[in-house]
Amino acid sequence: MLRNQASGTLTLNVNEIYETLQGEGLLAGTPSLFIRLQGCNLRCPWCDQPESLGEGGNMLKMEEVLLRASSSKVRHAVITGGEPFLSPGLPFLVKELLEMGFSIQIETNGTLWNSSLEPLAPSVHITCSPKGVAGYYTHPALLKYAKELKFVVDGQLEDKVLLREEFRTHLESKRVVLQPESNKKEMFERALDLQSRLLEKGFTTRVIPQIHKLIGIP
Repeated sequence: MLRNQASGTLTLNVNEIYETLQGEGLLAGTPSLFIRLQGCNLRCPWCDQPESLGEGGNMLKMEEVLLRASSSKVRHAVITGGEPFLSPGLPFLVKELLEMGFSIQIETNGTLWNSSLEPLAPSVHITCSPKGVAGYYTHPALLKYAKELKFVVDGQLEDKVLLREEFRTHLESKRVVLQPESNKKEMFERALDLQSRLLEKGFTTRVIPQIHKLIGIP
């Protein structure tokens, strides 16, 4: 299928597209175009985007999404959800945005993978946020390409989870973020405690809140 044919035929179920600052993780503060896709395979009790979980959204042609992206002055795109790996069109969207000159970040819960993304994965900043409702399972192929692990610190997360063998590479390379759930004071304290425990074992992590919520932007 030719490029223009594909962009005119493929559709994405989109919750919203908007410009803001990336408020989470290692790229916090980056001007970003958020492309929030609809649908998720998990149901985290503290999810801050419940409207993007189930049915709903808007079915947009790929060419419409790309047109809206091209009209933005921002050149960092964050593809999020919901869970973006539920969308079969994800690899095509990434490919097109890369060719348009965007840097790409995908935010995912890590439970799914699309092998068609593999050739593009080294050029993408994949933020993997393992979730307690999935037992913190992370797909091995996705974990291979994840640039950072972002753990939401809630009442469930324990240091033994962070010390799992599959997360060791990210711990050793200081690419693990502890994000206090909903910026709650008690979760900040829990995050700092987890950080201290890991530091005693020789691992440096970062405690980073949801900055966009602190300054009152989407």
